[in-house]
Amino acid sequence: MKKSFIYFGCFLLMSMSSYAQNPGPEDWQVKPVLHTVPAEFAGEPAVLIEHNAKVRYSDEPDNSLWVYKTNHRIIKVLDEKGIESFNKMTVSIVPGEEMQTLKARTILPNGTINEVAKEKMKVMKGDDGNDEIVFAMDGVEKNAELELLIYYKKPAVLFGRETFQFMIPVVHATFELTAPSRLKFEEKGYNGFPTVSDTLIDSTRHIYVHKENIPGIQKEEYSFQDANRMKAEYKVSYLPEKKEQVRMFTWQELAQRLFSNTYSITEKESKAVEKYLSSLGVTSNNTEEEKIKKIENGIKSGIVIDKELNDEESGKLENVISKKAASENSMIRLFAACFRQSGVNSEFGMTTNRSNNVFDPEFENWNNMEEYLFYFPNSKKFISPASIYIRYPFTSTDVLGNKGIFCKLTTLGEITSAMADIRFISARPVAESQSNILADITFNSDMEASAEAIYSFSGYCAMGIRELALLLSKDKLKDMVQSIIQLADKPENLVKYTITGDAFENYYTNKPLQFVATVKISQLVEKAGPKYIFRLGDVIGRQSELYQSTERKMAVDLQYPHTLNRTITMVIPEGYKILNPETIKMSTEFKDESGTVTTAFYSDYKIESNKLTVNISEFYSQLHFSVSEYEPFRKVINASADFNKVNLVMGKL
Repeated sequence: MKKSFIYFGCFLLMSMSSYAQNPGPEDWQVKPVLHTVPAEFAGEPAVLIEHNAKVRYSDEPDNSLWVYKTNHRIIKVLDEKGIESFNKMTVSIVPGEEMQTLKARTILPNGTINEVAKEKMKVMKGDDGNDEIVFAMDGVEKNAELELLIYYKKPAVLFGRETFQFMIPVVHATFELTAPSRLKFEEKGYNGFPTVSDTLIDSTRHIYVHKENIPGIQKEEYSFQDANRMKAEYKVSYLPEKKEQVRMFTWQELAQRLFSNTYSITEKESKAVEKYLSSLGVTSNNTEEEKIKKIENGIKSGIVIDKELNDEESGKLENVISKKAASENSMIRLFAACFRQSGVNSEFGMTTNRSNNVFDPEFENWNNMEEYLFYFPNSKKFISPASIYIRYPFTSTDVLGNKGIFCKLTTLGEITSAMADIRFISARPVAESQSNILADITFNSDMEASAEAIYSFSGYCAMGIRELALLLSKDKLKDMVQSIIQLADKPENLVKYTITGDAFENYYTNKPLQFVATVKISQLVEKAGPKYIFRLGDVIGRQSELYQSTERKMAVDLQYPHTLNRTITMVIPEGYKILNPETIKMSTEFKDESGTVTTAFYSDYKIESNKLTVNISEFYSQLHFSVSEYEPFRKVINASADFNKVNLVMGKL
C-alpha cells in the first residue's frame, strides 16, 4: 500500500544538519580464512556463517540526510542441495537506491578465490517485473564459501527493519546503526532477537546488536513464517537538540497525520462530493448501514484504482468523481468525505499485514502500517476501502485478529482533530463464513454413481472464489469450477453446472455463492468380488493433513474463522446394504481454558429404509493457537483428513 498519508512532511525534520565526512564502505578480507560450522548445524545443506547489516545515517553537504547501507554475507555450502540453492545469486534493484558496490566471490576449500567479474552480473526482469541483478558463482563445490558484499545509498527514512532468520541457520548475525547525535534511534528485537539501547560516542550515536547460532526457520502449515522470523526494527524516537524529552513519531502523531491528510478537503471538493452522494442515492432518510453500503458499492464498482495517477492534480476529489479513476490515496479521501458529509460515524485507521508483522502497540514503526480500514462505532464493524472485491462488513483477512491505529474524531467548537485509538480488529463470527457441500448420490442398474451437488460459500470463504467467478473467461471458469467440485475428476464428468450469488453486493446480506452441478462419479465405485466399495470420504474433497513428525516451532494462525458443513445423502442400491456404516462416526474437539469448544470435527449418519444420510460438521472459531495448543488443533485437522479415507462396503442383502 502507498504510505504518503503517513510520510508527508517527515523529511523536513531530517534536513537541518551540518555536514559530516562520509566514510566509504567496508571491504572484505584480502586473504579470507575458511570457517568451521558448529556441530548443531553440520547436517544442514548450507549455513550463513556471517549475516551482517550496517545502516549509517549521514549528513550531506547540501544539508540532506542519506542512508548508507552495507549487507555482508558469507554462506558455506555443505552438500549438493546447498550448492544447487546458492550457485546462482539474485540481488534486487530497488527504485530510489543507488547501488555503489556489488562484489561476490567463491572461496574453495583449497583456498582458491574466484571473484565474479562485473561483466557476468546481468540486469534482468524478475517475476514481479522489477529489475534485478543475476549472476552465477564460479566453481561452487562442497564446503566452499560464498561471500557477497552489497553497499548502497538511499534517501533517509525514519523507520526500518532488518531480518536475521532464514531457511538456513545463521552462525553470526550483527546489526549496526550509526547516526548523528541529533537523531536518537530505538531498536527492538522480535522473536528472540535482542533489544539494545543506543550509545553516544562523541557526536555519533551507535546501536550494535549481535546474535549467535540462529536456527533455520522452516515452513509450517497454518503459520505466518515472515511474522515469526527473528528481526530488528528501528525508528527515530527523539530529536535531542530540538525536543530532548519529547517522544517523536508516536501513534498519536500518526493519527493526527492520517486525519490531516485524509479528512482535509476544499470547498470545491465538498460540493462535488454532495452531488456524488446524490447520484449514489444516499439520502438523509437512509439508515447508517444503508449509507455505508451505497457509498462503498458506488465507489468500488464505479471508480477504478489507477496506480499511475499522482495525488497532486488527479487526486482532487472533483477530478476523481468526474474521471472515475483514482489513486489509492485519493480513493481513501473520497470514502472519508462521503462518510463524513452523509453523517456516517466512521474512524479511519491503519494496521499491519499480520502475515508479515503483527501490530506492536509498544513500538511505533510506521513503516509496517500498510492496510487501510474504516471502523464504524455504531455497528462495531469495519470495511477495507482499498479492497475493491470485498464488501461490508467483511474486510481483508490480513488484518483479522490484529490491532490498529484509528482516528477517533473530537470536535471543540469549530475545530475537529483526531485522537489515536488502538483498536482490536475482530473477525466476523464463525457462523458467517461457511463452506458447505450438499450432495445427493444415486446409482444406476450398472452400479454407476452420479451426484447432484451444491457447493456453497459465504463470508470470508467466498473471497477469491467470488472474484474469479465474476472475472474469469468462460473457458477458464469451467476449469475453476472443476477444481472446486472435486467430485469431477475429469472435465467430461462435470455434466452441467450453474452459478448463483456471485455479485459482490451479496456480501451485504451474506447470500452465499453457489455452484450447482450434476457430476458423474463412477470413479468412486469399485467392485470387490460380490461386493462394491464406495469411497464416501472423497465426496468432501481432499483435506489438509498435519502428520508432522518434527517438533512444532511456530504458533498456528488461520486466515479466518469458518465452518464447514457437509450433508451427503445416498440411495442405497436395491438389493444391497452397507456393511460398515460405523466407520462414518467420528468426533474430535478442542476446548479452550473456559471449557468452550473452539474447534471440532464431527461426523454421524442415519439410515432410513434405503437412504443413508451423512452429516459432517467442522469449525474453527478462533484465529490463533499457541504452540502448546498445536496438538489438539492437529487432531481436528487430521480427523477431517481421516474422513477422506472412509470407504463404505456394500454387500448383498
